[in-house]
Amino acid sequence: MNTPTHAALNFLLLGRKRGTPRGWIVLGAVLPDLPMFAFFFYESQLRHESIERIFREIYFQPAWQTLFDAFHSIPLFVVLLGWFVWRKNRTGQLFAASLALHSLVDWPTHLEDAHAYFWPIWRTPLPGFVSYWRPGSKFWLFELFICGSAVVWILCEKALSRERSTMIGSRDAAEFVSAGGRTGGRAAGVRASRAGRRFASLRRLPR
Repeated sequence: MNTPTHAALNFLLLGRKRGTPRGWIVLGAVLPDLPMFAFFFYESQLRHESIERIFREIYFQPAWQTLFDAFHSIPLFVVLLGWFVWRKNRTGQLFAASLALHSLVDWPTHLEDAHAYFWPIWRTPLPGFVSYWRPGSKFWLFELFICGSAVVWILCEKALSRERSTMIGSRDAAEFVSAGGRTGGRAAGVRASRAGRRFASLRRLPR
């Protein structure tokens, strides 16, 4: 699965509620793929290797594979989650859960480029059954649906937030404009109005 889809999916599954640490959830969703970007930058820009050689040969070198496996290790993420549970850190728990969810989703969607998801306990790559990048694959439609759903959710949430703010502002304005304001009550407004009329009548008396 592509990295942006991980971010969208983890947001939909873990970060829909207001008040959740969405930044940490999205970070956990993309962090396992960051070594891949660093690997590609290093090999293509610093060592000037061809893209074909990078992904056909260098990618499968043991040193690089170990790095990728470590950043997709479900046992490590479970240990991290347990530590945050022990510390009663809700943000950390969601961050660790987002990391684990990334690997759980990668498992069925990576074939030749599968990782050892139980590293270091089990160092053998575990291929999935759906390709997200092979020519002719329609899996990209599912990824597009996930990303689109996340965008729609965010836009709807913002629209509802603006509508709620407008309604609250209108209600507060109505309360303040109404006689007596929010705290004084209508009776206070009536008394103030009567006092104003009485003062005006006194000013009109002949001197």
